[in-house]
Amino acid sequence: MFNQPLHSARELLVRYRSGERAFKGAYLEGVNLQGTRLKRVNLIGANLIRADLSGANLYGANLSGADLSYANLKGTYLASANLTGANLNGTNQDEADFDGAIMPDGRIRWSGLEPTEYRSAS
Repeated sequence: MFNQPLHSARELLVRYRSGERAFKGAYLEGVNLQGTRLKRVNLIGANLIRADLSGANLYGANLSGADLSYANLKGTYLASANLTGANLNGTNQDEADFDGAIMPDGRIRWSGLEPTEYRSAS
């Protein structure tokens, strides 16, 4: 069952609960994952355009290269997530927590900084 294509948010959640964490390149455009817990999930290169991830717990998630264009990240917990090369254009980031996350430009974001301020990861 591992490494098979995903067909829905429901399937992602079922497979995640069974222990699977790698969903590289998943096509999840427009899915509703509001309030879900997907700690340390691997969604490298995933299509999450217009996905509702509001209030979700994505602690330590690998979202490098993912397309999150116009996704709802309101209140999403993305601490320690890897967003290197991710597309965040048009996302709602109100109240989202990016503490310690590697942002699309490769810099680490720390709490207490303004939204446009980062510290270099090097």
